[in-house]
Amino acid sequence: MTKKILSNSAVLFSSQILARLVGFAYFVFLARNLTVKQLGIYVWVLGFVYNFYPLADFGLQRLTVRDLARSPQKEKVFLRKAFPFSFFLSLFSLFLVLTTGVILGVGREKLFYLFVFALTIIPYNLLFLYAAAKNAAEKMGFYGLLTILISLLNFGGGYLVIHWRKELVFLFLSQVLILFFLALFLLIKEKAFSWKIKIDFWKKLFREIWPIGVISTLAVFYLRVGLLSVGWLLGDFWAGIYGVASKFIEAGILLPSSVALAFFPLTSRLVKEDKEKMRNVYRKGVFLLFLLSLPVGGVMFFGGKWIIPMLYGEQYLPAVPIFSLMGVLMVLFFVNSLAGNVIQSSSYLKNFVPFAFLNFLVAVVSCWWLITKIGAIGGVWGMIISEIFGLIVNNIFVWRILKSP
Repeated sequence: MTKKILSNSAVLFSSQILARLVGFAYFVFLARNLTVKQLGIYVWVLGFVYNFYPLADFGLQRLTVRDLARSPQKEKVFLRKAFPFSFFLSLFSLFLVLTTGVILGVGREKLFYLFVFALTIIPYNLLFLYAAAKNAAEKMGFYGLLTILISLLNFGGGYLVIHWRKELVFLFLSQVLILFFLALFLLIKEKAFSWKIKIDFWKKLFREIWPIGVISTLAVFYLRVGLLSVGWLLGDFWAGIYGVASKFIEAGILLPSSVALAFFPLTSRLVKEDKEKMRNVYRKGVFLLFLLSLPVGGVMFFGGKWIIPMLYGEQYLPAVPIFSLMGVLMVLFFVNSLAGNVIQSSSYLKNFVPFAFLNFLVAVVSCWWLITKIGAIGGVWGMIISEIFGLIVNNIFVWRILKSP
């Protein structure tokens, strides 16, 4: 069992490393070819829309892994019913992106960018729902290959756009077309057009996934509270400065995310069947992630003054203190990543929803207050405060779950 977890973790981690390296190289390429303000708009739009990705999924991928890990023979029947449900959730999320942008008073140009990039929600949701079914069967290779392929194609498309016309709308549009092409190719290859619209099945799904959906959505909004708050309060220039630093968080968090994803099928079974064994697995997993976090956090904390100017150029030097402090935040992200597996696999999930809201509010209030007091670095301090709060609350819930009969 341990070998299987390690093998799955290795597949996911290595694929994520390759994909994130390509994505990071693409981001550096954009930073050097766009102005700081253009980059600020780009990362703000991406950060805004990415918040709605988990709302489009609404916990369906997690439920797919959980249920198909227990009943793998139901994969084809499940997907035929789940694909149209995922499609309509995606359309609803696209509508919410635009509605939220209008309510917040986003300017016409940014609102148009939001619409274009938000179209990626539809194919992305379908692709990764299928990948979730493969993860449930512990066939992690498809997920890894898909992740790498998307990164490579995005870089290729963005490279052509930059050398053709340096207009942001074409950068967003290239990503839309790439994902739609991949989704169409998958549906044709897998002969997955025979969808079944089953309202009763959808109602049952929604009853089961809404707690996961709410928590997952809050978690993604939570990760981008700092960036969005800086962009909203301080403008596009500081969003670009904060964005180049936070890009390392997105890259670095792939390791704990991969480990957590590899653990999830096992967690789903053990929480239900053997809580004593789950306690041992959880303790070892958290300790492993803590050890893995130290070199990542250390490089960020001590290496910012060399890394930022070397990669992005002298114009991004104001990002150095922000980047360095994010090394502390990275350690907290690592040690807090496994708790969600246990909570989402338990009967305590609905009870956790109010605390997820509370943690999100702590992040928003802390970030906004500190940004107004000390500038962009206040976004990082606000996230550190909320992550410590979340670490305490999450592990109280894990302790209760694993002590329950």
